[in-house]
Amino acid sequence: MNIDYSRELRILVVDDVQVHRFLMSSGIERVNPFVHVEQASGLEEAIARLNDQHFDAVVCDWKMSGGDGNSLVKWMRARANYRRVPFIMISGNADNEDIIRAFMEFGVDAYVVKPFSAKDLYDKIMAALHKRKSA
Repeated sequence: MNIDYSRELRILVVDDVQVHRFLMSSGIERVNPFVHVEQASGLEEAIARLNDQHFDAVVCDWKMSGGDGNSLVKWMRARANYRRVPFIMISGNADNEDIIRAFMEFGVDAYVVKPFSAKDLYDKIMAALHKRKSA
């Protein structure tokens, strides 16, 4: 996928492990330095940031202490102003049933299995943004 440097994007990265947030954020910004990435360490902080600011996409770990990615995507999809914001789920779980469930039941736009490259994550974000825009 070609990198679009003409559009500034705001992405929220949510993970309870600081080093994972750093790696995802810095990786996305390395692929496209015009992307502005903010971080949240869990469900409550993510909801607070989403209530305070607009983000073009959310990248969230599935399993976190204090609330999981499923809870966050359900919260977003229950609100009209967040229904069309792409949600990219990150997980170490490659089980096809869980992946299908994430898409069908929770409204996830993309699912990325650990380990992954920064370019792969960026491509999933861009594909989800394109899918939501053209829908």
